[in-house]
Amino acid sequence: MTESKVLSSLTLANGVTLPNRLMLAPMCDIGSTPDGQVTQEQVDYLRARAGIGGLIVTGYAFVQPNGSSIPGQLGDSKDSDIDGLRKLATAMKSRGNKAILQICHGGREAAGAAQQGLRVVAPTKMTFPWINYPVEEITTDEITTLISDFGKATQRAIDAGFDGIEIHNCNHDLLQQFFSAYSNHRTDEWGGSLEKRAAFPLAVLKEVRRVIAAANKPDFILGWRISPEEIHGENVGYVVDDMLKETKLVLAEGIDYLNISLTGTQYRFDSKPAGHDQTFAQLFKAITPDTVPVFIGSQVHTPEDAEAALADADGVYLARAALIDPEFTDKLKAGKAEEIVTTMSKDRLNNVQLPKALAYGYTMPHGLQEQIPLPGLTD
Repeated sequence: MTESKVLSSLTLANGVTLPNRLMLAPMCDIGSTPDGQVTQEQVDYLRARAGIGGLIVTGYAFVQPNGSSIPGQLGDSKDSDIDGLRKLATAMKSRGNKAILQICHGGREAAGAAQQGLRVVAPTKMTFPWINYPVEEITTDEITTLISDFGKATQRAIDAGFDGIEIHNCNHDLLQQFFSAYSNHRTDEWGGSLEKRAAFPLAVLKEVRRVIAAANKPDFILGWRISPEEIHGENVGYVVDDMLKETKLVLAEGIDYLNISLTGTQYRFDSKPAGHDQTFAQLFKAITPDTVPVFIGSQVHTPEDAEAALADADGVYLARAALIDPEFTDKLKAGKAEEIVTTMSKDRLNNVQLPKALAYGYTMPHGLQEQIPLPGLTD
């Protein structure tokens, strides 16, 4: 496996070359303080996984306090966050790979903010049956401020020594909520047609690009993560053909890589959307310039899975595999793929440098093991 495509180099759109095609997937480790400050547990967790891939990506960091989706989520909303973020970036870069800070706003999903009594916002004020806290419509002034705050969060990432940022336009966060026809019923410049529903994500992208250019950081990496569809039974926010259109608009502005989030057990790296005979990766590769690598993942547990994922994509992210075995890539490089651990046990859960809250979340009834199961971990 040491001569595999997985371990071959990969060049991003801005010319930065990565030593391999693997990525530590962005995963919320729920290890931060209540206000989003970095803890030593998080530093240790990411240092232990700093060798996983050419790109090491944090879990989503909120750019405003009212964008916090879950207690323990990482924050990048104030200048006092920078010192902790610097420690995190240093740990992530300790193996020579690129440290990426993912930035986001939870919008209606900001349950963590709701618990703190903060105002939770969405594109449109409406009833969301699964939400038990008030959700208000974001105002035009708040939109303008939020766009600026994405830029400020990017500057903090630069100041903290990160090699890049990834914009979280997926998994039902506020950017996706604006694009979704289900959650965006606005009639101003931020809603209506597909192009208007894409206006807020694009405005965030433009502001982030402006900040990077002003900092004179041509090597600073700008990634973009998407959910390729939003379909929940009869509830359809958008289909893959809609997201392909938005992604073309994004590519016209300029990104350095595209990261396709296939979250949940219903997806695999080679899944195909309904009505299409190509995989998600194939569909997005077809519209993406060769200079912009496309990353895919989901159900990648072994080196063989990673190789198979690269049949349609340029890079592959490791999520649960990296939680189970932080030495996944080191063993692969050493020609010891057979030593990679692919199943979790209760004993191992507490011995692979996971933040305590994350490990505990996998032992709770109806917890993470039910939502995002680790192979081999049983009650």
